[in-house]
Amino acid sequence: MNRRTAAFVSILALSGAGAASPPASPKLADQILGRWRLVSIENRDDASKPWELRYGSSPTGYIRYDRDGTMSVQIARMPRPKFASGRDQSPTPEEGREAYLGYVAYFGTYTVDEASRVVTHHVESSLMPSFAGTDQKRPATLEGDRLTLSDEKTFRVVWERPKS
Repeated sequence: MNRRTAAFVSILALSGAGAASPPASPKLADQILGRWRLVSIENRDDASKPWELRYGSSPTGYIRYDRDGTMSVQIARMPRPKFASGRDQSPTPEEGREAYLGYVAYFGTYTVDEASRVVTHHVESSLMPSFAGTDQKRPATLEGDRLTLSDEKTFRVVWERPKS
């Protein structure tokens, strides 16, 4: 190595120009993996209306994102209704309606757009027939152990990583 090349290599080493780049920040796709417990859910028909607690003030539920790209979600209004007949297969029309409107469940696959921080749920099947076969875009915000999926217009769902 000649003197000029040796001097250039020394300058690069001292300046850190030849050093590896700092590690990239974690990807959203990696950060959301696993099970999340429901904290709150609010809905409204459009941005001009007030937020509603359609699943009550203390709903329960989970969302799960698996490494293989599958996801599932279940949310229930609590307490769950009891049917007068005592049989789940024999509700009155009103009891059936209340049970249906107090529960949401769907599953499918998901993709993450890292640039826009949007998780898209590709719904394979759902308790709500109109969701089946749709792509549900969920803008995501992650702060510590809290994941918020919200368009800030018609839905806002907060999830928390369970402690155990």
